[in-house]
Amino acid sequence: MTNRISSSVNILISSFLLAAVNTFCKPCHGLMTMPCERSTRIACIALAVIIAASILRFFLKKGAQAAAVVITVLSSILLILAPVLGKCKVAFMSCNQKTFPALRTGGIFIIVLTVVFAGAGLLNTYLKKDAVNA
Repeated sequence: MTNRISSSVNILISSFLLAAVNTFCKPCHGLMTMPCERSTRIACIALAVIIAASILRFFLKKGAQAAAVVITVLSSILLILAPVLGKCKVAFMSCNQKTFPALRTGGIFIIVLTVVFAGAGLLNTYLKKDAVNA
């Protein structure tokens, strides 16, 4: 149950961030390819991977869900580190004001949510095993 809630929230957050980065939190756009555009494309791929991993968590058995959790956390770390891959040097540019703060906040929230719900699921599983063995 906790995995389904976590997956649903991860899908909603990732979908919102994917839409935001391509609409109202769009990065800078110049005459030539800006470094922030490349970073944002990589972040969009990471968001798509998070969505796919969260959808897979619905269908995987409990033991196999750990791989989806690891993929989600690693992709979220990539969201947080996206500015390292390339960003504009001017602080007031759109990527520095909107895009990367939104990606960082979403990445941190997804990591915390995924780890808390995965930990709660593990704790619940072990408590049930102890109750059966007692």
